[in-house]
Amino acid sequence: MDHVFFSGDLNYRIDLPREYVERCVMDIQQCASKDNGATMPATKATTNVEVDALMNKLLRRDQLLQTIASGQAFSDFNEGKITFLPTFKFDKGTSNYDTSHKQRVPAWTDRILFRSDKARVLEYQSAAEATHSDHRPVFGTFQLGWGLTEKSQGFAKKPRRNRSRRKKD
Repeated sequence: MDHVFFSGDLNYRIDLPREYVERCVMDIQQCASKDNGATMPATKATTNVEVDALMNKLLRRDQLLQTIASGQAFSDFNEGKITFLPTFKFDKGTSNYDTSHKQRVPAWTDRILFRSDKARVLEYQSAAEATHSDHRPVFGTFQLGWGLTEKSQGFAKKPRRNRSRRKKD
């Protein structure tokens, strides 16, 4: 097998309280709006650092990344770097996260995973403007071929496997 892609609603969630996730999302959106209307040249670099830190707070608690890191599922699969906001659960037709009585925690349930020695991620995004569903679709563009080296593949960092340490008696 040269290339294996696995995509869809994998239904993994973020193991954090809804209020915390929503606050991070609002802070990310605020940083992004500062970036778009920046008046000072230094703002963009600061904003990128802030956005990366906020995204990492959420991604560290992403169940799929934790599952891959522990070796429980999707062994040897990779994913492009997630740079988009959580893609689930929205009120249909809006940009509001779930306001129903269930109050689901926003999460990246829709994903594209791949296993290949000869693939490079060119693009990995969500279609935030698609409001017809409670999910935002994700899409990716990949370069597949034999001329790619490991350094040029553009993979997201592969999650580290958790290795439990035994206590010495």
